[in-house]
Amino acid sequence: MPSMVTVEGLEFTRFVQASFRVRGGGLLIYLDPHRITERETGGEKADLVFITHPHGDHFDQNALGIVRGPNTVVVANAPCAQAIQNKANLVSVKEGDALTQKGVSIKAVPGYNGYHNRSQGFNVGFVFTVAGKAVYHGGDTGRVPEMAQMGKVDIALVPIGGTYTMDEAEAAAAIKDDIKPRFAIPMHYGYATGGDPERFKALVGNAAEVHVLEPVLKVRMGG
Repeated sequence: MPSMVTVEGLEFTRFVQASFRVRGGGLLIYLDPHRITERETGGEKADLVFITHPHGDHFDQNALGIVRGPNTVVVANAPCAQAIQNKANLVSVKEGDALTQKGVSIKAVPGYNGYHNRSQGFNVGFVFTVAGKAVYHGGDTGRVPEMAQMGKVDIALVPIGGTYTMDEAEAAAAIKDDIKPRFAIPMHYGYATGGDPERFKALVGNAAEVHVLEPVLKVRMGG
């Protein structure tokens, strides 16, 4: 099973948990980088980095330091932005914010679950448009009604682990009935939580084209 797939001209690499690299439109973008080292990056620095929330499997300051260069823009939800010591090119966001960085239009969208108070802004999802394609990354989110109001999404990266996030059935329902992307990539499973990507794919059926990616970093949390 591959760790990388090209969808609509965008190249997605899954490293572990919810950590991805997206390459396209002349840009290199990292999503929730975790446990990434120079071995994985080859020294190449990101143009943009998105961080959804402060959990250690999503907010990894060591990995951030590896992928971040002097011109990298880091877009992080407020609790993470407060904790990052290097404030250069750092943009703090909260749910509902819309902005443009590096020519990429970005929306911070609702993403919450039953474990954390939404009003505290613990987690945000991101919808960003690069090379004309709208990509969604939900972070640690349950199935929330606001998913149906995010607007056009071409490619959705959705958690399926069932701990702090949707499980496979909830994520499949969100894809079919709420987000309605053309493509879906499951994440947040097989590391610190359960989650069966093949079950998710079967439940989605023909509603979207599902790509299951093997993680580059085949480790368990704490290992």
